[in-house]
Amino acid sequence: MSISIRQRMADIAEMSTDRPAVVGFDENSVEQVLTWRELAERSGRRADALVDAAARGTGPGVVAIEANNTIQAVVDIVAVLSAELPLLPLNPASPAPEREKLLNFIGQTYGQAQLIDAEADADADRPGRSPASMANRIAYLLPTGGSSGRPKIAIRPGPLVYDPHQVPLPLRRRAGWRSGQRQLILGPLHHAAPFTTLLDGLLDGNTTVLPPYFLPAWTVELVERYAVEWIQLTPAHMRTILMLLQPDPASFTSVRTVMHTAASCDSFTKKRWIELVGPQHLYEVYSSTENIGGTLVRGDEWQQRPGTVGRGFFTKISIRDEAGNRLGPGQTGKVFMRAGRVSRGDAYLGSQVLETTADGFASVGDFGWLDEDGYLFLAPRRHDVINVGGEKVYPNEVEAQLLEHPAVLDAVVVATEEQLLGSTVGAYVVCNPGSSVSSGELMAHCRAGLVNYKVPTRVTFVDQVPRSAAGKLERWRLAGQRG
Repeated sequence: MSISIRQRMADIAEMSTDRPAVVGFDENSVEQVLTWRELAERSGRRADALVDAAARGTGPGVVAIEANNTIQAVVDIVAVLSAELPLLPLNPASPAPEREKLLNFIGQTYGQAQLIDAEADADADRPGRSPASMANRIAYLLPTGGSSGRPKIAIRPGPLVYDPHQVPLPLRRRAGWRSGQRQLILGPLHHAAPFTTLLDGLLDGNTTVLPPYFLPAWTVELVERYAVEWIQLTPAHMRTILMLLQPDPASFTSVRTVMHTAASCDSFTKKRWIELVGPQHLYEVYSSTENIGGTLVRGDEWQQRPGTVGRGFFTKISIRDEAGNRLGPGQTGKVFMRAGRVSRGDAYLGSQVLETTADGFASVGDFGWLDEDGYLFLAPRRHDVINVGGEKVYPNEVEAQLLEHPAVLDAVVVATEEQLLGSTVGAYVVCNPGSSVSSGELMAHCRAGLVNYKVPTRVTFVDQVPRSAAGKLERWRLAGQRG
């Protein structure tokens, strides 16, 4: 039987009054503990204020919050979901122009999308739109990137409820999840995997250790100090820990599961982490915010098939050529998925439209091949999306920002290899005749309108960028070069 989020928080608080729900840290890295009773009370009061604003018609259509890795952000998340209002977790580092663009874009479809102060009610003098009509349709909206300057939003139908048969997600249960465990989340809460891991943890009575930022030595210290049992991170985190430390396997004796998501993991990092935590405790997930399906692979499976991202988890995988024809084992093509029992989002907002087939498969544009046993291996990306430590960057958005500079005549953005993150953003720029600008000035110009991971780390000045006779950019001509 399903129950509301608010009731679930109250039930856990009654059973575990003074047990920690979240262990957070202030700006000086001093521990702050939020008990289950405090979480239920604080989120309940905040939910009441949001519901009152909605009833008066002064609340926004979508409630946006700054999704910092803080206790206050967790309270806000629980409050909005308890009020059964559509939640939009925002990247707190996003510049004002980018944030305004996102809020306006969502507002065009769902009415006013407004950032609400953590301690204040909606502005009673500012007209809003009662979200009552959409409350039954949307739980939360997750921004997943943008192309040509337009955002892309994955939408989770709502309202969100607690169902013991669905929490945690079956994929996490398969990977050794246990109710009431101690979990460490290193990724930012405005990302899909950390966000949904937090939600499953809250609904399942876990204690979440939530550092506000990532430091390799501190991460290992937290694992030891709190006897962490479950870790959710990215290959970038894993590589950084290995590069800056020489971690001892004894530091991870409490850990049952390390689950990495968001980007591909190189073989060196994978093998070393298998040594640290054991092959039965390291899991890799390949999926997307669009929730069209996913794969799961454990460390010992990966050892038998190095490079695989696993087999479909309640997901059928179909590899197809450009004409949509199915390809056999060993043949590389576009990866299509069709989810079965795994929850699948059925709403999507943005200019980046999923490619779908008549028989219900969908693709986010990745390429790969299957072996005879159905294990998926990803091929180098053929589309233009740049993966920067798990963050998706659409070149058109960065190019549009560069072209706003008066000294820039033309620009093309590509992925450049980087040891830690795997890829960063590189730019090739053509200046207007008679104009002069430095690479530092262009980086500063991009930083003024884009979040940091979208800012080029290298700018190369060229006489022209590769284009076809039709004027289309040919980024593939720059593949393998350093921007």
